[in-house]
Amino acid sequence: MPTPMEICLEDLDLSPEDERYIRCVALPGGEPGLALDSEGLVRWMPGGPAAYGLWVSADDRLVLQRAESAGPITVRRGGRSLDAPAASPVVLLDGDQLQVNGRRLRVHVHGVAEEVHAPEPLTLGRLARTAAAALAIGAMVGGASDAAAHTPGIAGVGAPPPVEVRRRPPKPAPPRRRVVCSVTSMKVKQGIVVVRATCPEQLHVNAWGQILDAKGQPMKDGHVVVKKVKGDAIEAHASSLKRPVKATKVQFRVY
Repeated sequence: MPTPMEICLEDLDLSPEDERYIRCVALPGGEPGLALDSEGLVRWMPGGPAAYGLWVSADDRLVLQRAESAGPITVRRGGRSLDAPAASPVVLLDGDQLQVNGRRLRVHVHGVAEEVHAPEPLTLGRLARTAAAALAIGAMVGGASDAAAHTPGIAGVGAPPPVEVRRRPPKPAPPRRRVVCSVTSMKVKQGIVVVRATCPEQLHVNAWGQILDAKGQPMKDGHVVVKKVKGDAIEAHASSLKRPVKATKVQFRVY
């Protein structure tokens, strides 16, 4: 079964003083999750079809898929470039560059995600505070030459492979079911908004979901991750919220 993948998207047109790195998680299958809009801006859980989806294939590869209605997006790797065809997954590698509507983004692949979270700016100062992120610093700014930075894979070992377009991609991951839980409480605990809820079936730790507003739509910054499970009761953390919100439902996607 494919797993969520931790990546960073680096905006190459921003200065080093700006927040040029966005920490993201690509989800298995082509379901709504991580995406780019027509301007090349990062989007999370878009309400409608995404212009450019970023997701994990059944064989654990990061892929880009351009919607039929979306404009061109170019994948650059070393001296090669490819205009991504519509509706055909394009396999991305660490170091690939995406160009869309004048915006240039470099993809940094960091491996299996420890948890699912919404995209968030990532500064080098924050990276340096964790040992795990030290590897990301090396991948992103480890003093490599500009040529090496543009070449994915191991530096100095041959030419990069051609960009792969999957006309017959592996069987996609099975679709997730929607499980809606009833919020029983929401409060701040040690600086984190903690959501407690009861669910119609038992969930599992690290399941991800969204707090729903009064109209039943995913709430902005309402992403939650399950941290504790006891029978049909869960405790989830809403790391993007600053304070509790008025909500009675939270939905999860489960296999």
